[in-house]
Amino acid sequence: MIELSCSQLKKYYGAQLVLENITFEVQEGERVAVIGKNGCGKSTILKLITRVEAPDEGCVSIRKNAVTGYLEQMPVYEEKMTVRQVCEQAFCELVMLQEQMQALERALENAAGSGGEEDIDVLLKKYTLLQERYEAGGGYEMEERFARICTGLKLSGEFLEAEFRTLSGGEKTLACLAKVLLQNPDILVLDEPTNHLDMSMLQWLEEYLKNYKGTVLMVSHDRYFLDAAATRILEVEDGTAVEYLGNYSYYLEEKERRRQRQLDAYKEQQKKVKAMEKAIKDMRSWAAQADNESMYKRAASMQKRLDRMEKVERPKNEGPGMRVTFEEGERSGKDVLLLEGVAKSFGNKKLFSNLDLEVYYQEHVALLGRNGCGKTTLLRMILGELPADAGSIRVGASARIGYLPQQVRFPREDVSVLEAFRDGLVIGEGKAREELSRYLFTGESVFKKVENLSGGEKSRLYLARLMQTGVYTPGENSQGINFLILDEPTNHLDILSRENLETALEQFKGTLLIVSHDRYFLNKMADRMVEITQTGACSYAGNYEYYRQEKAKRAAMPIAPAQETEKKTERRWETNTAPAKPAATGSGRNQYRQKQLEQEIRMLEELKNTCEADAAAAGTDYERLLELETEKKRLENQIDEKMEEWLELTEG
Repeated sequence: MIELSCSQLKKYYGAQLVLENITFEVQEGERVAVIGKNGCGKSTILKLITRVEAPDEGCVSIRKNAVTGYLEQMPVYEEKMTVRQVCEQAFCELVMLQEQMQALERALENAAGSGGEEDIDVLLKKYTLLQERYEAGGGYEMEERFARICTGLKLSGEFLEAEFRTLSGGEKTLACLAKVLLQNPDILVLDEPTNHLDMSMLQWLEEYLKNYKGTVLMVSHDRYFLDAAATRILEVEDGTAVEYLGNYSYYLEEKERRRQRQLDAYKEQQKKVKAMEKAIKDMRSWAAQADNESMYKRAASMQKRLDRMEKVERPKNEGPGMRVTFEEGERSGKDVLLLEGVAKSFGNKKLFSNLDLEVYYQEHVALLGRNGCGKTTLLRMILGELPADAGSIRVGASARIGYLPQQVRFPREDVSVLEAFRDGLVIGEGKAREELSRYLFTGESVFKKVENLSGGEKSRLYLARLMQTGVYTPGENSQGINFLILDEPTNHLDILSRENLETALEQFKGTLLIVSHDRYFLNKMADRMVEITQTGACSYAGNYEYYRQEKAKRAAMPIAPAQETEKKTERRWETNTAPAKPAATGSGRNQYRQKQLEQEIRMLEELKNTCEADAAAAGTDYERLLELETEKKRLENQIDEKMEEWLELTEG
């Protein structure tokens, strides 16, 4: 069944044509991702679908009675509302039905007391209809739904009672995401839902959307998320939309296949065109020499055929993404960074303690951890901007750091892009404009004031400076960098710019230390993942996918007493101790292990049941519910693994 369709949509902003001919349909239950470069009109399509804006031409059709929920990028609530009140707006229709049902219940009591049987029958019919609507809308699951969404998005009781207007941009987006998910609409429209979510939240949202019974339409630059959540890709380019029936990885492969097919067809046609042009030229030449009228007519006929031929266009190369280049300095020594026993707290809030970390030459290390665990704080401590409460931080003597912060600020923002870029650089205007064009600052945009730039534009300008000088230091010329520290480098960048950045970083010969929630980026760029916790750091010698798999294994592995008191050794986090196996052989060993597994599975099932009982008793204590949900999933994973091993032994 078609859930929504867009036909020949056209949209102008002033004199600028943003969308020219957008035509597509979305079937019930599909999860469609709209992708494209920044400014191509992705968010505009979502606004047209949700009636926030109207098209200048064309139409949007939505299935009759279908409910649409919309998460916009910049949510605004003017009233003095708490986060809880914002979220509970999702239930306004159900609450209204609940109030009507309660009023009917009171009327039924009064009618029963007065003995009016006819009135009771009428009231009961009304009550039954309301109850059916209430049940169909999920009224009896409101509390459970509220608890599940708050748990998945880690909305604490304190956060729910905070005033919405006092929240940061990211917190507002998180609250509005909770609200739209609570609505449980037929058509869920999400504009950049992954912004400001940590990795556990992202994984939860992916699973939620994969199991969502309605239709999902989303805009996101998170390629890992698109791979996990999307069933169809809609690419917006040059005002039109092209469809790909698969996730993001399929889109990449299929787009290249289509491009290659078009290029082959173009080359084949060009051969035919050249052959026809040569034949026409020869015939005209022969006709002139022999004064042969029929030869002229044949040449004219062939020319008409050539003119009527439907031309195959040469496939376009990707648009002008960032062309990042590095001014690299001398190589650093083997030891680039050493942290020993580092601790940091702010007041009563402890971020981490006893944190050890070693980074060596040409390593690509990513720091992971939940939001607020202190990743950015740790980077600032490495840069010398914040002191450690305990422990030591040493940077290699020959390491020259380049740093891209999460929140970009310039010493002066009342100057032009060109002036900000040239500040402290011995570089002519022509060369400076050439370099800026690599970062998409062309034409008159180089005279734009820095204070008027978007977040993405500021990041690009800062990156341009960074690649020239290392650390942004006005009035100085730094030597080339060999140790690059990146704090959320893909924020505000579209997919093409992210890929350009990845290509440049792959050519970088120095050392990388990265903080990022972009899991696709981490998979490509990191060769070691370090997870920051309150009690230290745990390292995984691989990319993000390896980290996920290895972390699941470690969570399921029982901790031997000897491990708890194991003496700390250099790079101790890379030591894994496997559980001891019973000293038996052959079938005897299998039987022993089967019995052992049966006992372990029973014990884990009991623990899981206890978790479920505790969750039922926790009520609206969302922090406790989150802990119990995490523990329950861990136990379920262990049960699945042990059941699989038990089955293998039984069949073997």
